[in-house]
Amino acid sequence: MLALSPRWTTLAIVVCALGIAPPAIAQTSDAGKQTTPSPPTASRISLADYVSRLEKIEGLLSARQLDAAKGQAAGLKDVQIVWAKGTFSADASLLALIGKAQLADGPHRTRLATTIRELRHAGGMEGVHGDRKLLEKIAAEQEPAELTAGGDIDTTLDRDLPMLERVAESIMDMLRWIGKKLKKFVDWLFDLFPDTERGKEGKGSPALRWIVFAVVAGIVLLVLILAVRVLRRSKGADPALAASLPPLGSTADEDPLSRGATEWERYAAELAAAGRFREAIRAWYHAVLVTCYAAGILHFRKGRTNWEYVASLPPTLTWRADLIELTRRFEKEWYGADLSTAETNEECSERARGILDALERESRGAA
Repeated sequence: MLALSPRWTTLAIVVCALGIAPPAIAQTSDAGKQTTPSPPTASRISLADYVSRLEKIEGLLSARQLDAAKGQAAGLKDVQIVWAKGTFSADASLLALIGKAQLADGPHRTRLATTIRELRHAGGMEGVHGDRKLLEKIAAEQEPAELTAGGDIDTTLDRDLPMLERVAESIMDMLRWIGKKLKKFVDWLFDLFPDTERGKEGKGSPALRWIVFAVVAGIVLLVLILAVRVLRRSKGADPALAASLPPLGSTADEDPLSRGATEWERYAAELAAAGRFREAIRAWYHAVLVTCYAAGILHFRKGRTNWEYVASLPPTLTWRADLIELTRRFEKEWYGADLSTAETNEECSERARGILDALERESRGAA
């Protein structure tokens, strides 16, 4: 049985009274030999807990909380992971790479995602599903802030008004603008002549007035002719065709997170049926991006280019080459052309469907 000397016993009592943890005390055996305290045992967690903590670090990096992610990485240092095939240590090089990172994005993000995916596959866990709450949080951050109180805001959008009413309102705005400019023009004409040439009532000569009236009448007549032509074209349009066309795209179409993958596919079909092949190609590309976001393969970042997304993909993906080609065609059609053909849309849609089918097969295989 081990025994402490009176001096060490008194010190231990004082330390306990003060609420301070006593340091490691050399113990003396019955044979009179001192024994050193045993080193602390490294914490042990399961493989599922290890993957969960890595995914938490990934979520913090996605939210650009770099300091919190570094703290979580430091907490995994010297941790032992226990699984069905034995025990292994946490990836010290990966944790060190995260600890030295200066930005939330970088090589450590790609390596972390690859590590999580490989551990899930090795541990027989279910396939990776998108963090829906994180996607909703990112989408909410892109929404504009609410307007401050004060001022009258017209809540009726122009596209909600009838066609004739919109045309009439546009003509009235144009006439008001022309009236203001004509008034300034008339004032400028009168200023060209000295005051001595004006009549007693402060008006110009009759000839000058007739010239001004003729110019104004000509401009007004030209505006009326243009307005009549616009009205005839609007009445001559096929009502059935106009009703079958989907509404014009809004700024929401520029955000991949504004729709789900299935909604983007349906929207692409509607655009193609209306002959808007260029927008249909963009809808197919957004369907692929949203599916990759949901699978955790890509991570949405505002301002990131399409080629930066492609560069972050692991080279082991079987459909990576198809996504590279789809990105090349989309960039060419959207930024380098005004109109796209039905053949180009058909090619891009087939390539996009192939990528979506491959993602679905990978998801079922991982599950």
